[in-house]
Amino acid sequence: MSPRLLITSLLAAAGLSFAAYPEFSATIPNGGPRGAEWQLTVTGAKLADFESLMFFSPGITQKSVDKVEANKVTLTIAVAPEVPLGNHLVRIRTKSGISHVRQFFVGPFQNLQEKEPNSEMDAAQTIELNKTIEGVVLNEDVDYYKITLKKGQRISVEADGLRLGYTTFDPYIAIIDKDKFEKSFSDDTILHRQDGYCSFVAEYDGDYYVMIRESSYRGGGNNYYRLHVGSFRRPEVVYPAGGKIGSTTKVRFIEKDSSFEEDAVLPAEVDPGFMLLSKTQESAPSGNPFRLVDFDNVLEAEPNDEQAKGTVAPVGEPIALNGIIDKPGDVDFFKVPFKKGQQVVLQAYAQSLGSPLDSVVNVYNEKGGSLGGNDDGGGRRRLDSKQTLNIPADGDYYVRVTDHLERGGPTFVYRLELVASQPSLTFASPHYTVNDSQYRQFMAIPRGGRMVLLENFSRSAVSGDFKFEATGLPQGVKMLSDLAPKDQPAMPLMFEAAPDAPLGGAIVPVTLKAVDPAQKIVGKMRQEFDIVRAGNVVYYTEFEDKLPIAVVEEAPYSLEIVKPTVPLVANGVMNLKVVCKRKEGFKNAIRIFLPWKPPGISGLGEATIAEGQNEVSFQIDANANVAAGTHNFVVMGEVDAGNGRVYNASPFCEVKTDGAYLNAPAIPLTAVEQGKETVMVAKLEGLKPFNGEANANLVGVPDTIQIESAKITKDTKEVAFKVITTDKSPVGKQGNLFVQVDVPVEGGTTLHRIALGSVLRIDAPRKAPAAPAKPAVVAEAKPKEEAKPAAPKPLSRLEQLRQEASGEKK
Repeated sequence: MSPRLLITSLLAAAGLSFAAYPEFSATIPNGGPRGAEWQLTVTGAKLADFESLMFFSPGITQKSVDKVEANKVTLTIAVAPEVPLGNHLVRIRTKSGISHVRQFFVGPFQNLQEKEPNSEMDAAQTIELNKTIEGVVLNEDVDYYKITLKKGQRISVEADGLRLGYTTFDPYIAIIDKDKFEKSFSDDTILHRQDGYCSFVAEYDGDYYVMIRESSYRGGGNNYYRLHVGSFRRPEVVYPAGGKIGSTTKVRFIEKDSSFEEDAVLPAEVDPGFMLLSKTQESAPSGNPFRLVDFDNVLEAEPNDEQAKGTVAPVGEPIALNGIIDKPGDVDFFKVPFKKGQQVVLQAYAQSLGSPLDSVVNVYNEKGGSLGGNDDGGGRRRLDSKQTLNIPADGDYYVRVTDHLERGGPTFVYRLELVASQPSLTFASPHYTVNDSQYRQFMAIPRGGRMVLLENFSRSAVSGDFKFEATGLPQGVKMLSDLAPKDQPAMPLMFEAAPDAPLGGAIVPVTLKAVDPAQKIVGKMRQEFDIVRAGNVVYYTEFEDKLPIAVVEEAPYSLEIVKPTVPLVANGVMNLKVVCKRKEGFKNAIRIFLPWKPPGISGLGEATIAEGQNEVSFQIDANANVAAGTHNFVVMGEVDAGNGRVYNASPFCEVKTDGAYLNAPAIPLTAVEQGKETVMVAKLEGLKPFNGEANANLVGVPDTIQIESAKITKDTKEVAFKVITTDKSPVGKQGNLFVQVDVPVEGGTTLHRIALGSVLRIDAPRKAPAAPAKPAVVAEAKPKEEAKPAAPKPLSRLEQLRQEASGEKK
């Protein structure tokens, strides 16, 4: 069975317990024509309190709600003629929440519904040119459609299968003649991955057939497709594949066997998801990816297959080098001037824009020495190159590009963008859980309540303080977040709805505007969603710069942080107490999130108020370098209240941070024998005076070790702790001990942790020395008798004569 795609609302099928807000499973049909009104059915769960659809694209509107059921809603929508062809994002808004986002397709043709039986050519469903068929490929199913053409007439076919997001559907399509020969076919494509497209020019007057099936003949009840059959042009790639914002750029739409040119008027703002469609030809059902940047193009000038003939670029960066590896073995060179000390990022775009090129990019100096090279560093499951160049000296450098397998052809388009660090400021919420980039990525604000998201800032060559701005908020909603300080990497973004705010919603642009009017950079939201994914494999993503915000029904609970009466000090600890007020009869357990902590402050980010309980505390710790200041803390609750997940955040609560009153280095290692006593002494350093006595405790040891507390004042220079061990105290080192000091201040006591890393060693008891051994009793020895000399050995007569001859006398 194919894995379910985590497209939006399918988290329940994946077994994730938190996806209980309104679920969005499908649209019927999956798309429709622009410039028309038509009926749409959305299916899912928890839809009985349906309010409206939330379209991200302007020009798509909801005209009427025709029928509402628990798991299905029928409504009429209108799509303006100027709405771009292709996929658009939409959410469901109910009285109690907002769904995950799904894709919704706008096409150039009227829809037709598949009619079975059509699994044999003889039973093929008859259609006309320029129609979109909505159908499904069942197990081992093949769907045929018959169309009558004139000789020389173009027929193009494009399938939306995987892109619809129901399963890992891999469609195979073909154009077949009357003799059952496949004249053109397509399985996978670089541009649309598993979704294919193909074209053919009729060779005779008469009938042709369009076939679609699953590439492995699997299929299933959720293998839905939109099959576009028309006379449109289907470009595989555009050259150049990008241009300068606000300009008019001549582009060439390149097909497998032909191409055409036209002038493209480009938008005035950068749009990472921009698609280019033809204005002069019959447009394809979907556009081609096209890079929008704020710098100029350089187009290759052939011949440039040698370093000495490299196409000249006027500047080293920012610039975009564009070309085509138009035949097997082709190599292109560009001559680019750089300055010593420049750091330039060279990013290749080819497969990410629909080109089959597997780019290999190398950079050389004038003498042919290598400065860098890369094959597949661009990421995102595409074979595009990326590298960072550190320029060692002023001069001309040469960029070389070719295909990894030395392939080439008219569609092997590439674009090399060379940029240094450009000023930019973007922000986005983190992904709050694994394999679901959409969890909690919206503002469903309960009446009289709040909702909060964490926004991480990404700054490049931009400094200074900024402020959040949001325009077009739903009635009764106001933004509570204000400043995004220059020294903060992230901040909470919170909105509040008035108790009498009407239920409603809007797709809202949120930006960051500089406090200093001389700073012209505007910070933009850049939220990336996984739109089509299977497990860990991401097929399609979308970037959004707007936030869905809705007012929903009142929450059955509210939260409040009890304001601390004392500051959190450096190397200190504080308990943030959260109090819940419940509506009568509501007893559910509530997950509580602490979405943000200032730099230098840490602590667990989640706790639970147990069923029927009303309190929980977060322990937060400050490091030694925490800055003095005032910070707005907030917590958010999440609970299944019976009709989906209900969120509600506390108001902001001021928490002050301050410097420590005293400090101490780690206590030197102290050793004690098990069962004995010792003293551990901490040397104190007074940082600020305080009144009265502070209570000090050496903590971090097990209960089998008793350490007496001590009292200190602002004048105490050292504090001694009596340590009492027993025969139950564990032998070995007790590491990471510290001294906890409760310093009295106005409003209470501040908890300090000093002498961090102190160590106590407990030694095993010494063994008693062994008693000396008793001497052994030895019997009195008798005196030895002197040995009598041995009797002389009698000499032989020969020996006697020898002695006499030598004069010896023995």
